[in-house]
Amino acid sequence: MLTSRKVNLIGACLGFVTVGFGAFSNPMINPESHTCPNAQTLGGQICRGQVPKEMPEEAWGQFGAVAYQAAAEVMSSNNAEPQALTETQKQYLRPHFGDLVDRVKVVYNATLMEDWVAASFKINVGESNAQVYGNTIYIKKEMKEQDFEQLVLLSHELIHCQQHEQLGSLGNFGYHYFKEYKKAGEIYRNNKLEVEAFEFEKEFAQGLAKKIPGSYRPR
Repeated sequence: MLTSRKVNLIGACLGFVTVGFGAFSNPMINPESHTCPNAQTLGGQICRGQVPKEMPEEAWGQFGAVAYQAAAEVMSSNNAEPQALTETQKQYLRPHFGDLVDRVKVVYNATLMEDWVAASFKINVGESNAQVYGNTIYIKKEMKEQDFEQLVLLSHELIHCQQHEQLGSLGNFGYHYFKEYKKAGEIYRNNKLEVEAFEFEKEFAQGLAKKIPGSYRPR
């Protein structure tokens, strides 16, 4: 699950970004005291907080490539240093994820975002328990090493870490995540990357229930 404290990601995206409709620079500047690009361009509309709802999937993807990297920096600066998975957690997760469990790190008691907000570029998944940026997982609650629910949550987030490694970079993951979100009609659970994570989560929970009897609660 990907979300934190509400933050305007366009404001965090410094520098020039090309989104298929031209470039814009730090587009959340105050239009009353600074000059925005032409209102007919994408950059001009973003500067004024007026991105059309009919923005194509490609534009969402291009923005997501930058927004995801910017959000990763915000999350890193707003939270404690991450820690490695424990040996007990690795024991449950390694059969499914191999040595990925040795590369992933986790921040517990993390400050999470509510939304990814950038004019009409907004992903709202409601109250989030965790989110992932690259190979760092942020979990809202304290660490509970053998807790069934937390292990299932980790399995979901590890799928996103796996997707990130397969796609090769934070930017590529952000591109595909935002594009797939738009393609899914802006419905979080229908995003292809989330469908994969939720399907595995269910499968993992069923298997884990055999190892921790009485703990499985279907979602």
